[in-house]
Parts: sequence; structure tokens; C-alpha cells
Amino acid sequence: MWRFGILLGLVLSGCAAEQGAAGSGMGAEAANGARAARRAEPSYPLDRLRRSAGQSAASCPKLELRKFRGDTLQFLPAARVVEPFRKRLLELERVVREVSLRVYARAPSAVLVAASYGCRSVRGKKRRLSEHALGNAIDIAGFRFSPLPSSKAAGVPAALAAGFEVRVDQDWQGRGNAVRRRHSRFLHELTAALVQRDTFRTLLGPAHRDHADHLHFDMAPQHYVDL
Repeated sequence: MWRFGILLGLVLSGCAAEQGAAGSGMGAEAANGARAARRAEPSYPLDRLRRSAGQSAASCPKLELRKFRGDTLQFLPAARVVEPFRKRLLELERVVREVSLRVYARAPSAVLVAASYGCRSVRGKKRRLSEHALGNAIDIAGFRFSPLPSSKAAGVPAALAAGFEVRVDQDWQGRGNAVRRRHSRFLHELTAALVQRDTFRTLLGPAHRDHADHLHFDMAPQHYVDL
């Protein structure tokens, strides 16, 4: 299991996360280009929003939320997010497609969304808003894959040629047969690529408390990875 609790300087300085991502098959040139674009772009629009309420319980701001059903992939159910975060989900789609084509020879038919917008505070910190309360986060429980057409199924194990789901709670550890290990490889390569490309600032997974069954991605002002 990977475990990180690091700031951006560590993520991008050749730490274990970077090394794992480099070994995942993602192009270094593409990753470096994505990071360069991040540095060149204006500050993230939601950075100026106040998350802490001082001595009182935090209240949720009024937001212009959009339903994101996916561009090249289907998000089930549709995620409710703000426009700046929607752009990050478009990049997430691209990375998911690249990794899944390499691991499974096809893209998923659906991204299984566990949560998106929700007016609430951080668990155990009622005076600080969750990024979910800003439309600035998404939780993903897994991915659904449709069966391969018979013309492409030759030589592919039956369990992978048929339709299946990859679930964080069942497959992150990769315990069991070769199929489970393949699913674990997909999840780890995906998160490594997202770290390497700096797609999100916060990435949480089973190593983090209360995230045993989903991956959490957000764009909080600080970088933090704990997978």
C-alpha cells in the first residue's frame, strides 16, 4: 500500500510518489508539460474562498454549480461541481482513459461517483468547510467496464473480457487472484499518474481515515497526498 502525507515540494522532487508514477508508463514529457501549464496559469479561483469560520460553525457559500456527466466517459451519478473543478475532471478523464487502455485494452463505460457537492464541514472540524461544500471535490468509488467485443477478446482472460467493476474497497489491496491484482495495478497506476501530472492538489485513498472505499480528489489551496 502506498502512503503519502506530503506537500507539493516532495511530490515533485523525486519522492516515492514520483518514482511510482514514472514507472506507471505515463509519458514524462506529457507530465512535465502539465506541471509547467499549472505553474503558468493564474491562481486557482477558489483559493480565495474562506474555509474557516473562526469560533462559529462554518456556513456554505452560494455557488454556481454545474452537473458534470462526463465528456468522453460517463460519470454516474453526474457530479455537481463548480466550473474550475470541472476542468480538472476533464483532465481526470484523459488520465483514466490512458491508464485503462493500457491495463484493460479499453476505457471504462462509467466512473462511479460516491460524492460531489455537499454542504458540510470537514469531519471532526465543524469550523472548517469541506471542499465538497465548495463544489471543489469528488469521491470516486470505482469504475465500470463493459465487455470486450469478441473481435478483441482473443487471448484476454475471461474475467477481463467480460464486463466487470473495479472497486476501491475490494481492489486497492490487490489481494486474491490475478484479476484482483490487475485491478489493483490499475488503481495504483491511475493515482500515480494523477500525482505526477498534478491534476489535483489533494488525493486521499485507503491509507487515509474514512477513505477505505473511495478515492477523494480536490483542489484545496494546499497539496496533500495520502493514498
